[in-house]
Amino acid sequence: MNTLVKAIVLSLSTALVAAPVMAAPQDHQPKKTQVQQHKAPTHQHKQQADKKVFKPSKDWKIGHKVPSQYQTSSYKFNQNQKKHLSKAGKNQHWIKVNGDYILINDKTHSIIKIVRG
Repeated sequence: MNTLVKAIVLSLSTALVAAPVMAAPQDHQPKKTQVQQHKAPTHQHKQQADKKVFKPSKDWKIGHKVPSQYQTSSYKFNQNQKKHLSKAGKNQHWIKVNGDYILINDKTHSIIKIVRG
């Protein structure tokens, strides 16, 4: 009987000690996913991010409106400097963005023609 009581007490005490250790949440250690989110992006991530970036003049199409930042005089271009560009008509002008030449309507700021550079 003494041996039986000792075995029961030993098994209960072991269970009581082990249960909280196994059931305790492990929040005190940072998760690997949380640590990875704070790291600087790798070269591969930068390439993927670059693919999603809007590229002025490459994504524009005839009829689209040119954003106001490209309507300034710093982007204006004289077509006489390039022989392959047609002469801009009344209320039209050429701009150069990323090596491309874009003919724009001055009143509506819409794209009339695109010549890829």
